[in-house]
Amino acid sequence: MARCEKVLIAGFSGSGKSSLLSILAESAATDWNFLDLDQLLLDQNPIFSSIQELIETLGWEKFRLLERQGIEAFLKSEGKGVLALGGGAFNPLLWQLYGAHPKIKFCHLSAPFEVCWQRIISDVDEPRPLALKGKASLKELFDTRALVYQLIPWRIENNGNQTLSMLAHEFWSELE
Repeated sequence: MARCEKVLIAGFSGSGKSSLLSILAESAATDWNFLDLDQLLLDQNPIFSSIQELIETLGWEKFRLLERQGIEAFLKSEGKGVLALGGGAFNPLLWQLYGAHPKIKFCHLSAPFEVCWQRIISDVDEPRPLALKGKASLKELFDTRALVYQLIPWRIENNGNQTLSMLAHEFWSELE
């Protein structure tokens, strides 16, 4: 059986994907690479200082195209790696293309809406684009995306009661 070489972490905005990625990088005793898709896009487009600015300037359609290109480049890159996706980057087409690939695993980092909402609105240093939509609109988007995330069989619950270390342990246990 082929060993997993790439992991894509999907989840709603505020679910803790970037935080989990950081602790995974700290806890890794192997040669895994750790990338955040939003940071990758900003690194590739240095004229933008934030994802919000990138989206406002280029629009959602161009932003989603950049995300797809970033994911494809990551999947084609050499070595083992973990990529934290943006909240809307996971979709049925991505699952259809790569969900059954023996060397690629998807992990759904699941968090309740209220936990995500509190994290989204508390991020005052760099406001998240979704915060502008308002709570009711965001809850509707959350519910819609939750149906798409159900495609992913590997799910880690982040209800806010676990430490990042506990989540990282659960992540690495699944890959062994």
